[in-house]
Amino acid sequence: MIFPGNLRWCFKWLPALLAAVVVLPAQAWGPQGHRVAGTLTEPFLSPAGRAAVRALIGDESLADASTWADRMRDSPSPFWQNIAGPYHYVTAPSGKTYAEVGAPRKGDSVTALSEFRQILRDPAASSAHKQLALRFALHIIQDLHQPLHVGNGRDRGGNNVKLKLNGRSTNLHRVWDSAILAVAGRSDREWAARLSGVTPQQAADWAEPDPLTWIAESAVLREQIYPAHSTIDDDYLRHWLPEVELRLQQSAVRAAAWVNSLAL
Repeated sequence: MIFPGNLRWCFKWLPALLAAVVVLPAQAWGPQGHRVAGTLTEPFLSPAGRAAVRALIGDESLADASTWADRMRDSPSPFWQNIAGPYHYVTAPSGKTYAEVGAPRKGDSVTALSEFRQILRDPAASSAHKQLALRFALHIIQDLHQPLHVGNGRDRGGNNVKLKLNGRSTNLHRVWDSAILAVAGRSDREWAARLSGVTPQQAADWAEPDPLTWIAESAVLREQIYPAHSTIDDDYLRHWLPEVELRLQQSAVRAAAWVNSLAL
């Protein structure tokens, strides 16, 4: 079996990857955001999707599966150090759509999801390969709902936008990764309970498995979130908290829609 693109590197190193356990600083939504989104995804899986997920990862929760790709960032393998990084984001400069720009040669979230889709639908792919594809795909879908993972190509997804928050140095990307959720002071369980009230109509409206839809939404939101000043406070965090809540809910519905669309 020949695997597409850069993932051939990954499978060469797969035993070490699956065995590695590392602790990393917050990435993307931060561990809490990813765990909450994973928890919220489970109820939206179809019976076939749920059965396929359980067959692949057993009793592992989608909350745990959703943080795996960030936990692997410190793995010394060539895949994680040289290839996987760009899979966490895309670039869509202001005034242009992702489709107009396309993926860079090194790949991005969209190309990774396409590769993972092929693996998950391939009856010849091993369970270990499919486990990697599923875990990483869930994480990427969640990433693309964080607006700064759809970068403008100028400031490394807000990482170069230096800010002061309550007297401490930070940057815009880090604020959106974790500070906005943290301002509410809720546990994972409290967040899951708070965000579980997605209505059937909302679920139907949001159940779009095409990443170009999520990217376009994040690009629109991204244009609105740059603060006017380099000093922000909890007022900024609380102002944007409802939008973060919405994006986490939408990412859960879309992750389930993506898995369900595979007809695993």
